Amino acid sequence: MNKININPFFYFLALISIFTGLFKQFLIMYLIIIVHEFGHIFFALIFKYKIIKINIYPFGGYSIFQNDLNISFIKEFLVFLGGILFQFILYLIFKYNINNYSFIYKIFINYNTSIILFNLIPIIPLDGSKVINILLNNFISFKYAQLITIYISYIFVFIMIVLFHNNLNMNIMILLLLFLLIKEHKIHKYLFNNFLVERLVKEIRFKKNNFINKLNLNKMMKYRNNIFIIDNKYISEKEILYKKYN
Repeated sequence: MNKININPFFYFLALISIFTGLFKQFLIMYLIIIVHEFGHIFFALIFKYKIIKINIYPFGGYSIFQNDLNISFIKEFLVFLGGILFQFILYLIFKYNINNYSFIYKIFINYNTSIILFNLIPIIPLDGSKVINILLNNFISFKYAQLITIYISYIFVFIMIVLFHNNLNMNIMILLLLFLLIKEHKIHKYLFNNFLVERLVKEIRFKKNNFINKLNLNKMMKYRNNIFIIDNKYISEKEILYKKYN
């Protein structure tokens, strides 16, 4: 329980929902949010991620994990897909246990669909940005995949500001996303250094290789064994990284 962090505005929103007669909607929305976060946590625990914090915000949730940066594509994809997968399971439970024409069911469908679509927006730290980052890492280097994901996030923050500038709830959410995005942008060099250190100190093997013609660490890829070609010699990434850090 000490890993669950509930934002004070959550309680304010709960109180407002009681006085405005929208408490049922509030409960349904947070049931979906909690199930969504549990989906991420479920797969994170399977793959032995360490749970650092589960944040509950006024209009959503955000789980922070400690895990290796150099893990397989499948593991990462399942952890990030877990939220939507569990929302689909919740949808099946509602569909076959609640009258499909009832007020509760209609509210649930509306919120469930909205939360899925919102989470697929490619803004850090939403699931959409993580899927974009995972896909980019299959084709370009770790560093550039991270930077492109950050720049795409800024573009979509701007688009959302333009589209929802008159919506108070969305403005609050956009400000929160922008805060988390800026925080991620500030540590991108630190993450890249962690990526390199992990490649040095841990035994990491992938099926495919990435050949780099120059001594350029920025071109190292996440889901590949990186092999440097220098003076017509093939040099492993561990040899290169050992010289860098020793």
